[in-house]
Amino acid sequence: MSCFPQLWHSSTPESPRSPLPASPGAAAAPLSPGDGRRKGRSPCGSPASPGPASPKPASPVECSICFNTYDNTFKTPKLLQCSHVFCLECVARLSAALPPNQPEDLLPCPFCRQLTSIPRQGPPALRTSKELLATLPPELQREKVLWMEGTKLCCRRGSDDAENPESCVSVDVAMSKPESAEAGAEGLAGRLSRCELCDDWKRVVLLSALVIILFCIILWPVQCALKTGNLRC
Repeated sequence: MSCFPQLWHSSTPESPRSPLPASPGAAAAPLSPGDGRRKGRSPCGSPASPGPASPKPASPVECSICFNTYDNTFKTPKLLQCSHVFCLECVARLSAALPPNQPEDLLPCPFCRQLTSIPRQGPPALRTSKELLATLPPELQREKVLWMEGTKLCCRRGSDDAENPESCVSVDVAMSKPESAEAGAEGLAGRLSRCELCDDWKRVVLLSALVIILFCIILWPVQCALKTGNLRC
């Protein structure tokens, strides 16, 4: 029998080797849970890729001051010299608020402050925006005749009698009512005159009382002294 110890060799199965990267910097970064969803998303649904551009209107279909939709009467789209568009009623109100001592009616644009010359016929004579008028329904694309009567913007109904005064529709565009202002001034003047009369009446009574007191205190003893030689009558 041999004296050398017997060695038993057990073979272990080799594990499959994973491919190693060529360099440490080439290691693949771990995938986040959202990478699969991002890869599966279609280009049309991504927010970065905008869809086909929708056509935008050249100007809004409503007035930028009163936010009312344009029509062919009081809300007719009027074009200023700066190419900004506002409805006729708002332009008429702005024109009525101009100082009366100006040599010429020059309306500043509410947006860019560029001046627009108002014709003698008033704001209805300004140029109408045909582009916006064409976007209205067919029954509103025909512009009606409007004119100014003082501070009132008037429009005549097409189907009514022209001689009938009730066939005209008007809107007062004045910022303040002069009639009410005059009435308030007259009322204030009347109240002031009444107060002055009351003050005069009070002064007369006070003066009369002072005269009586003066007569009783000073003049009466003097009269007694002149008549009887004594201060007591």
